[in-house]
Amino acid sequence: MQQLTRTIALILMPVMVCAQSTEWTPVNLAITDSHVLPGYARFSEATSALVPAANTLCSQATDTSLQQMKDAFHASMDAWQGIQHIQFGPITYFNWNYRLQFWPDDNGTGGRQLTALLAGQDETQLAPEVFAGQSVGVQGYPALERLLFDADSLQQLQDEPFYCRVVQTVAANLAEMSAGVESRWREEFRTTVANADERGFFESAEDATIDFLKALVEGTRRVQQQKIESVLGEDRAGSRVRLAESWRSDRSIRNIKLNVAAFHAIFEDSVPSLSEVFVPDDVPGILAAFENLEGTLATLPDSMNVALETDQGFQGLQSARDDLDALFETLEAALKNTDLYLGFNSLDGD
Repeated sequence: MQQLTRTIALILMPVMVCAQSTEWTPVNLAITDSHVLPGYARFSEATSALVPAANTLCSQATDTSLQQMKDAFHASMDAWQGIQHIQFGPITYFNWNYRLQFWPDDNGTGGRQLTALLAGQDETQLAPEVFAGQSVGVQGYPALERLLFDADSLQQLQDEPFYCRVVQTVAANLAEMSAGVESRWREEFRTTVANADERGFFESAEDATIDFLKALVEGTRRVQQQKIESVLGEDRAGSRVRLAESWRSDRSIRNIKLNVAAFHAIFEDSVPSLSEVFVPDDVPGILAAFENLEGTLATLPDSMNVALETDQGFQGLQSARDDLDALFETLEAALKNTDLYLGFNSLDGD
């Protein structure tokens, strides 16, 4: 019996050493200061540029001004994709996460609501305080994308002043929300992370670390399932590109590349880094999984539409899906060697 007890203790020792040797607050603050706050600052800055671009477009709608607005949309979306995985804290205030991007929209609700808004021609619905209470389907990126990237967008902008007013309203709404999230993190939530205890948002500093881990692990699964797997059919002919995120603006895979770069950054770019909560022997395997995934994504175009034009592109997307799954499984296996538990994962249903 004594020998059995010693054996069990030796098996459990790496787990306990990992947990006891981790200082959670320095990790949390390092990620906040090097990853989260700069990410939201970039997001707010890029999104604020939508407003003057929309005003220029609506003062004179031309191919040039529409392209400038599209460029501003891409810059804003780039910044959003780099911080989209942080799904806790201020992003959840006032339904900001859903209002910024209601996606996936499985029933096409947002499109129908936007069509109704445009048909109604009711200026009172565009007042900032009224628009903020509208359906999430008309408030964020999917609505703005539809307004800018439909085949007849320029004609609509030229012929329908209300159409352009909606563009301006959505742009201003996005800018206000992005600024709100950034300021709440900088002015309030960093302090919440620094002082995590049972009296606040987090019950402990370890709980804050777990939320950062969820951003990485569940974010990886979300990209795999929602951004690739839902699009791919049994073969290329069966693929459903219109289920892809940002398919109208032709940047579905560009989003994924930015997501994965952000996952990699949150894992190891801060000092101390999130990688330090894992058993050291597990870190090389996680980094190898990142390398495989990033290598696969580098072979793909930014456009899901273009990728699905060829069998090679379809197979590349299958490989990216499989590499994302491998990264997720590697992270899950490594977590089992710690005493950290991420809790319920709604995407996996477990």
